[in-house]
Amino acid sequence: MDNLLLKYMNERILHATRKTIEPGPVITISREYGCSGNQLAEKLTAEINNKISDSQEKWRWVNKEILKMASLELNIHQDEVRKIAESMPKSYIADLAHSFTDKYYVTNEKAKKIIEEVVRCLAIHGKVVIVGRGSEVLSHNIPKSMHIRLFAPMQWKIDAISIRNNCTAIEAKKMIDQGDKLRIAFRDSYLKREDLPFIYDLEFNCARLTQSEIIDVILQLAERHALIRT
Repeated sequence: MDNLLLKYMNERILHATRKTIEPGPVITISREYGCSGNQLAEKLTAEINNKISDSQEKWRWVNKEILKMASLELNIHQDEVRKIAESMPKSYIADLAHSFTDKYYVTNEKAKKIIEEVVRCLAIHGKVVIVGRGSEVLSHNIPKSMHIRLFAPMQWKIDAISIRNNCTAIEAKKMIDQGDKLRIAFRDSYLKREDLPFIYDLEFNCARLTQSEIIDVILQLAERHALIRT
């Protein structure tokens, strides 16, 4: 974690000089609520590192680390960064009122901007699998990038969440609806600005394919498109 933070900080300092270096490679994983993106990212990264030579820089995967980096920049807890970034933008009057009453007030837009900077720096540095955080939009213009989306039928997700959280089907459905709503809104807050007609290169149905099968397909295409070199 410390090494990752150091790389991010160095990336910001050396941002101007990085323009002459080819950005990436980067793989992003977006998922519907209930589809395990973190687990897939961890396994995918391990498989990539098993394939590449020992002399090459190892890949890593990130998700919550992005919030940790943003929290250091904003000087607030990472849970607060997530809550602020995922909340609906407040009006100018509300922001102004909070700025007088709170010791340190972070706006929705500022939190999202810092997250954007972190994701972009990680993607530019490359050899990283990024889970969520709008990464599919924020790194779409990097030539050596691949963007994955995981989905599944509602009943499959309800069953998975019910088992994972030991809750009822009704509670699981509510969690899925709320989770997907927040994720889509967060992604679209970047998407509207970029106005992209297409985002994902591959979409996988988690109810039909195992994680091993999904990883096999990703690895084949990653090698074919020179994202990884064995």
